[in-house]
Amino acid sequence: ALSFARKLYDDTKVYSDAKKCTMRGSAPALSNVPQLNSLYDEAYATLERLDSYVKTCETELCACLRAKTIPPARLVQAIAVAKIKAVDTAIELAFRLKQEVGSYALMSATGFDNTDFLQCCKFAEGDSRILSQKLARDCFGAFTKNEQGDTGVQSEIELDLCQRIASIIDEQRAVNPKIGKIEAWDCAWREVYRLAEVICERVMHEHTPSGAHMAARSKL
Repeated sequence: ALSFARKLYDDTKVYSDAKKCTMRGSAPALSNVPQLNSLYDEAYATLERLDSYVKTCETELCACLRAKTIPPARLVQAIAVAKIKAVDTAIELAFRLKQEVGSYALMSATGFDNTDFLQCCKFAEGDSRILSQKLARDCFGAFTKNEQGDTGVQSEIELDLCQRIASIIDEQRAVNPKIGKIEAWDCAWREVYRLAEVICERVMHEHTPSGAHMAARSKL
């Protein structure tokens, strides 16, 4: 997904660098249009950060494989985050680029005609929604058991979200004592996915080399 997004941006930039726009003064290229130029900067910084993060995960996993040891829960969590963030970010960046390059995005052989590949990535090798649910469930489970493991609550915002999820579940059980665990959990789905997003950002921050493209952090 990351390689696809990078190639899409590289190929589109070649086009927009050469595409001349009327009434653009001394900077006539389409690439110099402020919103597109800003998107290129943001996208490449974001992709660099994700590439660095994925490489860190791969390095740690390779060490486990060479040592013939089971990856720790912390690394399993980090790999799940890599899948979620890489695919979701690639989809977002591809969509945003499509909005800025006009009819070029409708032409064949530009890469935009193959962006459904990213949707395949979203549901293959671990559905991103299911992985997000697992991240949130593991954190909430540790919260309810007051455990301090690597996949448990690690920040104030995670604690707050777990408390809100618990409150929603309690409210649903008060209204309907016969409600099932899954049904009660589903009633807090907004908080569940928000918790997963917060965990993803924290885990990425923890695994990204210090100082590596931190300007892009708030964009993810």
